[in-house]
Amino acid sequence: MRSESLNPIAVSVHNREQRTVPLPTRTRVHPVPHEALSTAPRQLVPDRPRVVRMPSDWWDAPSVMALTLTPGPQPARSARRFTRSALTRWQLDPLIEDAEVIVAEFVANALCHGGQDPEGARAPAHGDARIGLRLFRRAGEVMCAVLDPSDAAPVLKAPIQDSECGRGLQLVDALSDVWGWSPVVGRGKAVWAILFCA
Repeated sequence: MRSESLNPIAVSVHNREQRTVPLPTRTRVHPVPHEALSTAPRQLVPDRPRVVRMPSDWWDAPSVMALTLTPGPQPARSARRFTRSALTRWQLDPLIEDAEVIVAEFVANALCHGGQDPEGARAPAHGDARIGLRLFRRAGEVMCAVLDPSDAAPVLKAPIQDSECGRGLQLVDALSDVWGWSPVVGRGKAVWAILFCA
């Protein structure tokens, strides 16, 4: 940064003892121009999504709020309403919008990809085709999870520029503090995201 004095004339004042004391001067600061922000696509972090093994019965614990969703009319809407209601009850209003987007993306992915293996064939079913939403609050964080019958891991990909889809997990990655997935023995998997709260 470059600075120049706004008070180029030397001015002094005399105190009682007749010593000359210079007056303080203000300086003008000229900001250095910043480089333009890069519009290049963000590099994908290799450790996302994280795989965390959790006990299978954890997802049905009494402290977990649960909603069963069946493929049909507007399950993502039901998941968003359930999430809004739970976070309002927990007085976590600042997290509501991000949590709604996250659960809606997880539900959409579970409906689109939850019944397929990575090669696109139908995955072997674990019981029924229902998906479940789980919300859990503990000290300093809220976990949003969606369980589906597939064993296939979620894949965070860079979206094709002109594509209308493929950005759901990018949104989850941007909005959540931590996200990942956990295999659920005999039931498929749970894809989850954690939002930190005060």
